[in-house]
Amino acid sequence: MSPLEFIALVGQLYSIMNPLSTLAIVSPLAVEKPKYVMRITVVTIAAVYLLAALFALSGSVILAIFGVSIDSFRIAGGIILMTISIMTLISGSYVGEVQISEEQAVVPLATPLIVGPGTITTLLVMSTVYTPAVAFSVSIAASTAVAITLLLGIKALRYVGATPLRLLARFFSLIIASVATEMLLTGLKNYWKSTFC
Repeated sequence: MSPLEFIALVGQLYSIMNPLSTLAIVSPLAVEKPKYVMRITVVTIAAVYLLAALFALSGSVILAIFGVSIDSFRIAGGIILMTISIMTLISGSYVGEVQISEEQAVVPLATPLIVGPGTITTLLVMSTVYTPAVAFSVSIAASTAVAITLLLGIKALRYVGATPLRLLARFFSLIIASVATEMLLTGLKNYWKSTFC
């Protein structure tokens, strides 16, 4: 794998993790209590690293246990990602209103907001198509980018507010839709070849 391909995979996963939508959700409290939100964010980041690495390393094993082909998973994952992208495009997030407290640092902030169905699907596909080692490396790099975004974003929120973040989150939903389309088309094409050719 070339460095450019690796960077593309990291960018794809980062877009799906979409930390900007999480920042937009915590923005009101981040302006009022930045130190409190920073503590919550550190716990969230640790959970993101752990969950992303777990799914990256266990992707091919999970598919093998359930007897699911990679192409079937691509089709299902593409549908899930497309649904998430449409919901994010319309409302700014695919989950409802989130209460921000220390108990919510892992659920729902780390998962399902950042490491949600889209992230899990993407990591499982990467783990199977490439190798668990590649998926793990991509997950660490993308999680680091998410951590930097969250830590710097909380400091920037008091100056820029949540509106620019919501606009950027909606832009990322278009990238997610593109990834979903690619997954669906690849899965359908491979399924057609294996069944009818």
